[in-house]
Amino acid sequence: MRKRRILNILVSIVVAGLFIWLAVRNVDLSELWEQIRGVTLGWLPFFLIVMLVSHYLRAERWRLLLTKDYSDIRRSTLFAGVMMGYFFNSLVPRLGEVTRPVYVARQHKMSSSNLIGTIVIERLFDMATLLVLALFSALYLVQDLGSFQRLFGTEGWPWYFYLVLPGLFVILAAGIWFVRKVLISLESREKISSPLLENIVQKARSFSDGIVSIRHVENWPLFLLLTAGIWFGYVIMAWLPFFMMNLQEIYGLTFTDAVVLTIVSSVGVSIPTPAGIGSYHLLIQQSLSVLYQVPAVSALTYATVAHGVTVITVLIAGPLTLWWDKARTLNRS
Repeated sequence: MRKRRILNILVSIVVAGLFIWLAVRNVDLSELWEQIRGVTLGWLPFFLIVMLVSHYLRAERWRLLLTKDYSDIRRSTLFAGVMMGYFFNSLVPRLGEVTRPVYVARQHKMSSSNLIGTIVIERLFDMATLLVLALFSALYLVQDLGSFQRLFGTEGWPWYFYLVLPGLFVILAAGIWFVRKVLISLESREKISSPLLENIVQKARSFSDGIVSIRHVENWPLFLLLTAGIWFGYVIMAWLPFFMMNLQEIYGLTFTDAVVLTIVSSVGVSIPTPAGIGSYHLLIQQSLSVLYQVPAVSALTYATVAHGVTVITVLIAGPLTLWWDKARTLNRS
């Protein structure tokens, strides 16, 4: 298992290196450095505030997925869990998706399997939100749909190819429902002969309870409002760097263009490289160049600054929120 994990890390680093090379191969690095030095940092505090508020809203939305039995979880613990999740994702791809629920579970003596299930359904809900935003952008925000398709390599696709991903969602939902029914049936038996099998069934049932936790959300208006706040924050984070580089005046980039970049960046960071390094830079560079005719060096400057500030903030804020939560725990004990 350890060798496999090391191999996955090495592969992700190689993939990140490949993406970085593709992004910088036609860029003058001295010009890139000069543009980075010329970035206006006066907008940086606003960027950091929006970023931290967005992550806090994610912690608040996560609270709505938890059962009443866990309603006493401290907000500081949930926020620290979210930030530590991003912290470890910046080091090892996807590690934070496990670190986040395990930390909260240990702090409150909860089932980590159940919390991991809530993370899965949260990510699926965000993916569905991203698909809705992508459809909206393709229909209303991108003037040249062909350029948008070239960016993602989907030009020439027949219309029914775009139904594959929604179809996978339906199949996944049906699979979760079926597996859950099987687990409930197994657990309802008087006794499972094998202790190992019984433990596996219990953990799998707890995990499935976390996945279907979205059915038990009592305040849907608040859940949707928090989701809107999270994604609005992400769009603001894509929009503010325009002013750091004066792109709104030079190339006429607007708030709606930031919506498109948010979609592209979400795809970039979903590729399993450490902190989305390389994949984020290449996709943002290509989107700015293809969709808005921004020169490659300026586009890469935008990606480098936005990504660098985000990662550095996570690496600092993660341990600080952990310390804050630990301090609150000691004060209460």
